[in-house]
Amino acid sequence: MLLAYIMIPVVEKEVNDFKDVVWNTHRIRAQKDTYLPNGVPNHMCSFPEKYGLQECGIPVTDDQLEEVAVESGVLDVPDDYLTTEFREECERIVDLKHLQPSDCKEAFLFLKQHFRH
Repeated sequence: MLLAYIMIPVVEKEVNDFKDVVWNTHRIRAQKDTYLPNGVPNHMCSFPEKYGLQECGIPVTDDQLEEVAVESGVLDVPDDYLTTEFREECERIVDLKHLQPSDCKEAFLFLKQHFRH
């Protein structure tokens, strides 16, 4: 779980940064023999009609979302993958706010060395 404390937030941030900065803003080139549109994903999503597409989303109310959440049992799952006590002990030792991917190994080893069992 020590590794999860260190790595999950780092991986999540890296994936989100890649999605926002690279993937959804890159240009998809026209390709031979495909039915897929070419262009920038964010722009295609915002203006589907300019790409021969149509918006297929449907409006959903907060009440409908709540109903599905209750029915699925998703609200019964803890919000955190770590117990409160475990997280607090990790946070006492290593602050993840400014942790860079290149520092994960050292942060993990430091946490492992100083964590009270």
